[in-house]
Amino acid sequence: MAEGDQGDPDDKTEAPSQKRIDDAREKGDVPRSIEVNSWFILSAIAFIISIMANSTSGSGPRLSAFLEHAGQFSVTQADMWRLSGHFMLVLASYLYVPFAVAVVASLMGPMLQHFPTPQMDNLMPKLSRISPMAGISRVFGKEAFGQVIKSLAKLAIISGVVSIAVWGERDKIAALPKMELTAILDFAHSALLRMLIAVLAIHAFVAGGDYLFQWFSWQKRLRMSHQDIKDEYKQQEGSPEVKNKLRQLRRSFARRAMMGQVPKATVVIANPTHFAVALQYEAGMRAPVCLAKGVDVLALRIRALAEDHNVPVIVDPPLARSLYRLVEIDEEIPLDLYKPVAEIIGYVMRLRQRRATRVPERQLREP
Repeated sequence: MAEGDQGDPDDKTEAPSQKRIDDAREKGDVPRSIEVNSWFILSAIAFIISIMANSTSGSGPRLSAFLEHAGQFSVTQADMWRLSGHFMLVLASYLYVPFAVAVVASLMGPMLQHFPTPQMDNLMPKLSRISPMAGISRVFGKEAFGQVIKSLAKLAIISGVVSIAVWGERDKIAALPKMELTAILDFAHSALLRMLIAVLAIHAFVAGGDYLFQWFSWQKRLRMSHQDIKDEYKQQEGSPEVKNKLRQLRRSFARRAMMGQVPKATVVIANPTHFAVALQYEAGMRAPVCLAKGVDVLALRIRALAEDHNVPVIVDPPLARSLYRLVEIDEEIPLDLYKPVAEIIGYVMRLRQRRATRVPERQLREP
């Protein structure tokens, strides 16, 4: 069972999410079928027997001659060492291909079921692995009982197949004592190969069924409850409290940046208390741009900041509401509002010119 699973299994009625499946795979929790691995190993054995029949056909006479004339060989120490070395070389020349096939077959089953990934968690010592109670639960648990039943059923089926194959060859088996050694070897090879092919055919169905069973058991083990789905969503998206806090921080930063643009405004259009929109227009600009806007308390702060920096505040409630509704920060005003805004900006420009001309007059009057 996947680590960390808690709660009533009856509550886990929802299919596992992709994230839960990916997490399980990263921890090495994947569907595994021992029968699939066994099928590949049996296939390798059948292949080895078939190729050894051809590779040893030339060595049959030498082997039979060695056995038939074993009493005529010299048994001195030097001869025995030479004979042993020769025998080991011949044996190695015949076994290196079967050995390579066996290694490949032992790796094919696990790799086809899941690509192996190194799991450091599995190498770390855990007390649960040496707990007597955990060991007893593994030995006498439902999974262990299921494995025993499956093994007995497989043994019964394979024994039946082998018995049928042997019974069909009972006459030849009875005549084996009268046959020559090469004929006995040929018969043994042929009979063993036929039995392996029959066992492989039966075992293919067993392996396929066992893999499907393991896969459905794995999916059932990874099922999620409604609370698991909510917790996973919170982990991925963040809790509502954190999201609200982040949203408030973003608004605060945006508000501070916006208020810092108010001193650059050309004019602030407002109604008495509820709306305020700060616009900027300079020579060469295509249209006025909204630098800041706000309602209620924020509108009052925009007005106060504008007055502190000598930015004209023009009261026009309908225009202020329209600008607040239609224009976003750092956007140009819409075409429909060009005329009323142009009139206000023109008035502000004329007001600036008057103030600019009054300053030199005062300076000239001073003694």
